[in-house]
Amino acid sequence: MTESLPGDAPPLFGAQLMPAFHRHPEEAARIGRIVAAFGETEFMLALCLGEALLNRDAGLRGMFRLLSDRGRIDMADALARPAYVTIGAALHFDETIANIKCCRQIRNQYAHCHYADEWNGVGLYLTNLTDAAEGNDSFEYLWRHVDVPLLERQEAYFLHTIQRLQYLEWEYLFRTGKTIIGHGMPWPTALEPPPKHNPPSQHIPQWLAEEAKRRHVELAEALEQPAQQPERPPSILRLTREEWAAKDAKDAREAGHNSG
Repeated sequence: MTESLPGDAPPLFGAQLMPAFHRHPEEAARIGRIVAAFGETEFMLALCLGEALLNRDAGLRGMFRLLSDRGRIDMADALARPAYVTIGAALHFDETIANIKCCRQIRNQYAHCHYADEWNGVGLYLTNLTDAAEGNDSFEYLWRHVDVPLLERQEAYFLHTIQRLQYLEWEYLFRTGKTIIGHGMPWPTALEPPPKHNPPSQHIPQWLAEEAKRRHVELAEALEQPAQQPERPPSILRLTREEWAAKDAKDAREAGHNSG
């Protein structure tokens, strides 16, 4: 995206694929590992599904015939969970599914975006054009910033998720008697989900013109506001059939009394 570079910088596209990645090789390597690792989480979830279905091939085939990553997670959740409830590992299974969903959001951010960087700057910026296309006015980019410390946290979270999937697979085998040798793997304690990116209001691309910087801050602050809790509709009184009959009889008596 040519607007991401100052006028005295070389062209964005030339002899290199993804020049911003070449200028930020460590960030690029970590993003590449994150994008690739999500496929590993899906594969390991499919193995857990196969054990639950008593047919590993069926689990793999069922998962990977679906094209939607969200559909794969939802299907494995629906079909495998009863088996993990049976062996008393429902909570571990549910927590792992939540981990995978978080990994999916992080991975999709990197797989479905466009990148830019500041010439000799720190970190990468990315923007999702699907978000920008939602509006009907000017096409506004909101740049999100990522750097090595954040990517380290995200990589650690992916590894944590994979370790939990390993635990689930072996725990199922052990508890169902398919192996008499305990796996000796402790349940990985909870790890706080990392943010998808650094706060946009604190990372303003310096290549933007002054008015664009002002607009960036405006959009960023709106994004970072805590979500408003929706107002709950008034509760609807739910009566049993007998209670409705008693209410109708009471209303009829009162109506007769009033008419007399």
